[in-house]
Amino acid sequence: MKKLTMLDYVRLTPDVLKENLARSAELVAPLVEMLKKKPYRVLRIVASGSSSNASNCARPFLRHMLGMEVLVTTPYTFTHHEHELPDDELTVVVSQSGYSTNALDALDAIRAAGHPAVGLCGDLASDMKDHADVIIDYGVGVETVGYVTKGVTSFVLFLMLFALEGAKALGKIDEAEEAKWRKALETAIEGNISTLERTLDYLNQHYMELSSMNVVYLCGSGSCMGAAMEGALKIAETLQIPAIAYETEEYVHGPELQMDPNHTVFFLTGSEETWGKTTALWEATCMVTRRSYLITADPNAPEDDRVFKIGPNVEEDLAALYILPIFQIISYQLTEDKHLWHKHPLCVKLENAASGKSANYVPKEVM
Repeated sequence: MKKLTMLDYVRLTPDVLKENLARSAELVAPLVEMLKKKPYRVLRIVASGSSSNASNCARPFLRHMLGMEVLVTTPYTFTHHEHELPDDELTVVVSQSGYSTNALDALDAIRAAGHPAVGLCGDLASDMKDHADVIIDYGVGVETVGYVTKGVTSFVLFLMLFALEGAKALGKIDEAEEAKWRKALETAIEGNISTLERTLDYLNQHYMELSSMNVVYLCGSGSCMGAAMEGALKIAETLQIPAIAYETEEYVHGPELQMDPNHTVFFLTGSEETWGKTTALWEATCMVTRRSYLITADPNAPEDDRVFKIGPNVEEDLAALYILPIFQIISYQLTEDKHLWHKHPLCVKLENAASGKSANYVPKEVM
């Protein structure tokens, strides 16, 4: 049986998204039941790494649909600094594997405070079952490589489906509004497929520049901020180069002063409100480096080979679903081509000395 690669899981993702959209009510029902228990004012998602990035991808849609503040907090910070747990806050803890010790510690902190510990994961048989009072499978299925892709995108959709079904359950949207957003999610999944199909051509068109990246900035806002964060993580952990995510305009409040022609910058925009500013920043950055790329939902964006147009008809809060495959595929293909799967030998010592997984965790292949 063929061993699946990171790229295989990227390609399998749209089928999982379609399946989960079709069973959305069943998939998110346990979390919707939690939401209905009292008039919550805040939803706090405790997550790290790609799960945190996915949460930030979905955060704008969650806020708009549920009419709640949505906070994304890393588990270490939650456990040691930010766990007041007021009665009007619904707190959930995420770990795709279900073996991340920081997530398990966060669940223990919630239990110790006398609140229900709610865990979201991809493996109901994982160690999370021993630390959570309620454990919910978010529908990723199996992913056996270390650099997760299917898990990220499927969790983004899970949170968006929770926002949609939760808004319906709370009477915040009617049937027509629900149908509108369900159609928008269908369109976004098709957009994910379109991006997936076009990214290798885009990579090959810019192969010399992208295969020699040294320092990378990724700039976005709203849902695109989450996509920028995940893109930065994927590039950094696979290609082993510095990659930093910045909110769009924060890029010109200090980070740009480091710029030279060797820097690579990706600008991400899925909102008509942000198209103009983002394009202007991209054009300005092109004065410094040829390695400046614009990923945009603007159908009237400049005709330039560095512009990757997503869409059409992109809903701003769903933009991350269109964009995530770009960085997943670029990270995989360049790491494969440059034979970078194996890290510096001292990194193995670091991983062994400071593992973030519980004792029952079975390490995954990195490829």
